[in-house]
Amino acid sequence: MTSRNVSQLLLGRHTVDGPTSTGLLVLRLLAGGAMTLHGAPKMLTATSWMGPDSPVPGVLQLLAAVAEFGGGIAWMLGLVTPLATLGVVVTMLVGIVIGHLAVGDPFIRLSVGGVPPGLGIPFAGLPTWLVRAGGRSAAAVGSGSSELATLFTAISVLLLLTGPGRFSLDAVLSRALARRPEKVSEKVSGNL
Repeated sequence: MTSRNVSQLLLGRHTVDGPTSTGLLVLRLLAGGAMTLHGAPKMLTATSWMGPDSPVPGVLQLLAAVAEFGGGIAWMLGLVTPLATLGVVVTMLVGIVIGHLAVGDPFIRLSVGGVPPGLGIPFAGLPTWLVRAGGRSAAAVGSGSSELATLFTAISVLLLLTGPGRFSLDAVLSRALARRPEKVSEKVSGNL
């Protein structure tokens, strides 16, 4: 694997135009800040944040906590964005499967006053896998819906496809690495 391939893998692409790069910067700052805050409490008990009865090994809980906390910081900085994004998307997909689908959470859980306790009730005739009003999941942990994890997954797909944009540390590092071979070749030709 060449250094160009490694830099592409770690730093991604950032050739999008200025307005798109500005939009990506805003998205990275907001989503990265939210992801960092989402992962911060997990970092306090990084190998046991899922509780003592969790079937998930401590090392995987640690990787998820680091992916959320570190991935959020990396998104805000636009640093090693593809690698950080892979960590986030894997963590979110696992969370959707084992934390939401497995306990019957809907995609969206609406906060509606006057709804009796329980799993929630249908809303506006929509399927309950899509939306429920009130209630909690059978596990009674977490958000009770998969919408946030799904949104972070969609943001991950966007960042994997577009890169972090030109207003990122990845872009700065890429430009520096692109100039580096020119300097080396200038030194070599100057010595000949």
